[in-house]
Amino acid sequence: MSTQSPYHRKGTPGGPGCRVNLLPVQGPTAQGTTANFALLDAGKEASEVELLRTIVKGLGVKWGNDDFGWWAAVPEKPISAFAAALYKAATDPTVANSPHSLYREDDNGGRFHVGDFETRRAAEERAKELASGGHKQYFFVEPIVQPPSKA
Repeated sequence: MSTQSPYHRKGTPGGPGCRVNLLPVQGPTAQGTTANFALLDAGKEASEVELLRTIVKGLGVKWGNDDFGWWAAVPEKPISAFAAALYKAATDPTVANSPHSLYREDDNGGRFHVGDFETRRAAEERAKELASGGHKQYFFVEPIVQPPSKA
């Protein structure tokens, strides 16, 4: 009798990752300094395990199971696929025609997902429409980044 779930077979774990939205943020580090981070938002539909699979893949970690148990190979100097995706979104003009998410920031700094759109232009048009309502809230658009492809 196997105690492994259907997504954790001998050899390489399988199972789906999830689509994530990336928000560049700054925050405190354990050393008390401030650093840049990519906040990954998987939304309400994704499970914790799907988000973790996406993060692991995005950090370049390889993992599996053999006769000695579970193992993980972590790159010595990991280069985050998420950071690379943020850089590409900021510098590649073709990203404008890819899906984007619209967010709202309230007076207290709380950020909320408003919706997903097929293109940057569609998201920006909706942001302009919402901003014209007279509220003091700030709307901003970020590209939706797909999970890194399986290597």
